[in-house]
Amino acid sequence: MSSTPLRYQPSIIAESSLAVAPVSRHCGRMVLWLLVVFAGFPAFGQASTITPGGVVTAASYSQPISPGSIASIFGANLAVSTSSASGTPLPISLGGTSVTVNGVSAPLFFVPPTQVNLQIPSSLSPSESNYTSINFVVTTAAGSSVPAQAPASFVSPAMFTQDASGCGPSAALNVASDGTVSLNSPSNSAAPGDFISLYGTGLGTVYPQQPQDGMPPPGLDVLAASVDVLLAGNTATTYNYKGLAPTLVGVDQINVQIPPGTEEGCAIPIALYSQPFLSPTTTISIHSGRGPCVDPPIQSYGQVSLTKTATSGTGNDVESEAFTASFPSAPGLPAPASQGTLPAGAYQPGVAPVEASRSCSVAGYTLLSAGSITVQAAGSGVAVEAQPVSTTGGVTYQQALPPGFVGPGQYSLAGSGNTITFQGTLTVGSPIQIETDLSPGTQIDPNSGQPFSVQWTGGDPGTLVKVTLLSGDPLYPAYVYAEADAASGSVTFDPHCTEISTGVFCTFGVPPSNLEQVIVEVSPGPANITTFQSHGLTGGVYATWTYRYVFNGLTLN
Repeated sequence: MSSTPLRYQPSIIAESSLAVAPVSRHCGRMVLWLLVVFAGFPAFGQASTITPGGVVTAASYSQPISPGSIASIFGANLAVSTSSASGTPLPISLGGTSVTVNGVSAPLFFVPPTQVNLQIPSSLSPSESNYTSINFVVTTAAGSSVPAQAPASFVSPAMFTQDASGCGPSAALNVASDGTVSLNSPSNSAAPGDFISLYGTGLGTVYPQQPQDGMPPPGLDVLAASVDVLLAGNTATTYNYKGLAPTLVGVDQINVQIPPGTEEGCAIPIALYSQPFLSPTTTISIHSGRGPCVDPPIQSYGQVSLTKTATSGTGNDVESEAFTASFPSAPGLPAPASQGTLPAGAYQPGVAPVEASRSCSVAGYTLLSAGSITVQAAGSGVAVEAQPVSTTGGVTYQQALPPGFVGPGQYSLAGSGNTITFQGTLTVGSPIQIETDLSPGTQIDPNSGQPFSVQWTGGDPGTLVKVTLLSGDPLYPAYVYAEADAASGSVTFDPHCTEISTGVFCTFGVPPSNLEQVIVEVSPGPANITTFQSHGLTGGVYATWTYRYVFNGLTLN
């Protein structure tokens, strides 16, 4: 899907009294613009057509979608007139239009000629919706559409927004200490320490009872999946409800406390994360005094990097070299954090987030341009010009470099934009030579009880070597990594073993896979990053380099 919002107009307002979790009861009125788009009448007798990529979640207009959630189908001749459901249970036919999802009839909210809003049947099993394609067919009196496919997953978080665009201010409610609620907005901010209520769809099944399709929940049903709120890039920790929104069909509700110390402003980024999916970003307004928000001063900095990547085990072993750069700017933007290295013998597991098919820009958050950036290796006379490329929120830099360009030595980097200029010298350290056999088919077996080590020679003392085991599962890209000084010559993963009924089960922190990757990266480390002075940025330009070795086709038993 394109990042460009679909064209629509608000049409039906669903209004409901929403109770929250028993921990802190409060009620309020919530306005959700769920059902959108008016269009002209179709030509009589023409069969329905679904726009390619036109099946999306109704909250953020992104993919994938999930069982039980609200989705939108965009196309032509989807109905002969505009019809909407008058109550619950939602009908499976409106104005002569019906929809099947993998052959199952779907409850319908709203049916104009160019859009259908429906609830994805919750009966789709996890195996059917485990990030595979599911089929949609729209049927009218003129016949049935050609089946359209859309990716689906067990969870696919998305948040409703106040203007129904899927981006911008979230449809969030401020919750006062007396239990009254009001719409969060730049003129009505929430304070750090306050609770807010967020509304979305696609957060998966619930317990103790999944409501009948087309019906609101009978009570406070809690989400089965783990869902986190990411606010200004940090994970919130205090919630008093994560479940279905009472009296609304297919709508999820999360009541979360804004952590004390959260940065303040008129458009603080907020997103939902349910492993491994990250929703498109929306915003809320935060001010310690509540009331009208106040943006802190604009802060900005730069990040530039030289990277050389050697990839093997794909049947087409290649080397590639690139220059990358970005210059973020935002109210109160902090400088990039310098994370400490892991202690010897420790490793860090995680799951790489999978972003939705659509991204949203955030008001006040931009990626600035430094014009043409020149990268030149000292003494070689070879210079490369990197030009800015448009992306969501501004521009970024991604410039391929000639073979053999990146290696030990000094490089001059200079930006010559109208607003940002900088110049400096980056010293690239030595690469390493991997001694461990990581050829395709190599088996990594934690159940052997033996540690897994990656050994190397070369490198410079004081540089950092990071070794990552990455599962090849495209849906759940779990990883675990360990770090060491280049002078140590190796990184070791010790298996973590647990006794189970059938014996002892050991793991390195990632699931078994026959598409395992081992990624080895050599870099100067956070404490040794070079900083250039700049004009046009409130902070410096942080310069670094990386040698990356990617080994594909391994097996983790």
